[in-house]
Amino acid sequence: MTPAEREAIYDAEIAPELARLAKRCEDVGMSFVAEVEWNPAEQAGGTTAALTVGSSFATRLVELACRCRGNVDTLITAILRHARKHGHNSLYIAMIEAKMTPREHIAFGKKISDANH
Repeated sequence: MTPAEREAIYDAEIAPELARLAKRCEDVGMSFVAEVEWNPAEQAGGTTAALTVGSSFATRLVELACRCRGNVDTLITAILRHARKHGHNSLYIAMIEAKMTPREHIAFGKKISDANH
């Protein structure tokens, strides 16, 4: 089956069903995220999401990852925006915010590793 044929099936059958499930989840106060990929070579697919107010960061992270389509820089940027807006407890985001040099990151990582042994 070709990617175009898989996409047609997605559009005709799968997307409407996912939209129905997303709406049902939304109606009862549950978040929903689904990703369907019909052409991995081109990272072509569809994302269906319904996020409730106050949904967990884990669920939002899944949704962000789906929307970024494999672009790590876009994902990191989205995570940093979320952290600035909502706060965080991430060591790595703190290092980015402190603008440590790569050498400082490596030295800092070694200190953490040494402390854990």
